[in-house]
Amino acid sequence: MFFRRAALVLLCTTALVTVVSPSNLVSAADATTDDIMWLPCGAIECATISVPVHKGLDSNARISVGLYKRKAVTGSSPRTLLLLPDREYGSDARTLAEKAVLTFGTAITKFNVISVSPRGAAGTVMPAGSDTAIGTLDMVDDLEAVRSALHVKKVSIIGWGSGATVATAWIMQNPSVVQAAVLDSPIDPSTSLVKQSQKNIAATALGVETAMKWCASHLACPMNANVAQELQLLKTNIRLERVGAGVTFESVARAAARTIVAGNPQELFVAIATANTGNSKPLLALAGDAPTALQAYGRCADVSRADAKKIAKANAAVKPHKFTIGAESQLYAMCAQVTESARPLGTVKPANAAKDARVLVTIARGDQVIAPSVVRAMAKRLKWKYSPVYANRHLIVGYDNATTVAAMKFLAN
Repeated sequence: MFFRRAALVLLCTTALVTVVSPSNLVSAADATTDDIMWLPCGAIECATISVPVHKGLDSNARISVGLYKRKAVTGSSPRTLLLLPDREYGSDARTLAEKAVLTFGTAITKFNVISVSPRGAAGTVMPAGSDTAIGTLDMVDDLEAVRSALHVKKVSIIGWGSGATVATAWIMQNPSVVQAAVLDSPIDPSTSLVKQSQKNIAATALGVETAMKWCASHLACPMNANVAQELQLLKTNIRLERVGAGVTFESVARAAARTIVAGNPQELFVAIATANTGNSKPLLALAGDAPTALQAYGRCADVSRADAKKIAKANAAVKPHKFTIGAESQLYAMCAQVTESARPLGTVKPANAAKDARVLVTIARGDQVIAPSVVRAMAKRLKWKYSPVYANRHLIVGYDNATTVAAMKFLAN
């Protein structure tokens, strides 16, 4: 009896050691592309997978791509749905997973949702010396590693902005691994970004005019009586330094990117009216800090230096009607200071089978960042379903209810 009890104690002790021994604890950061170890993160689960910084190159440099999971709770055979956030606008990867039901409704509970943090974001920090290796085609490789690690043949996708561009390039090259995809406001990775930039500049100018018309037609806008006159007054105040230090044409453009692009022009016009009366703090708060090279990395990773120079020059040459939106000329000009892209966009060649992929492409007709004409032409060329939305903002899915419902229905079929 003593020996049996001793053996039992020894067995239990061994089991406990196996569970809690530091050498056997597996953190999310330890997971590789061969096995994903999920850990509790509040209402969701978190993990990372280790992927090479440069796939196919003779290098030991690796990064950990952040993943956030919400398990399906309805349905018998749940599909895997990847959420790919934009690098600059909208919710981050973790927030998308945490607020999935609130954003997409109960239809998303039929999917195993995996939200993927893009390179360079908080969930996927780049190692020193590899800060600029955050291009679209690098992240295509990351998605393939995620799919392989999940042990699924096909995935469904919702992508926004730069995330949608990554998904687009992936589908173009390897359509067989995608069950269905909803692409919200992507750029076209198979055509010249220089040519696309010209159309994007026109879309931005139209966005300014649309915002001004909105203000003129809404009594709630503080500049409603004469929008053009108030904006001209701001320009005069800037030139004569009658507004606070830091209020410049560039800072107004940055403030516009944080407001008009998000579908909230009212906030910008209130701040401008306030600045004209002597208080520049609200406008400066909206503008934030001047752009840095770190913020330019995502753009620079997708273009050659020569093309970046052309895009910067084209944006700098714009003579805006009252004001413009964003800081594209400054950001692309910074590409001359960073490592040149080894995998620029514009060279992706779609596979013939890409035309058979189940893809829904959407964008706001009044998008101020990406020209809808570029997106429409790409969808038409690839025979993908194109469904624009009457709205004046950048990014639609999760923000427009009818579009969101239609997107989930498309993925479920």
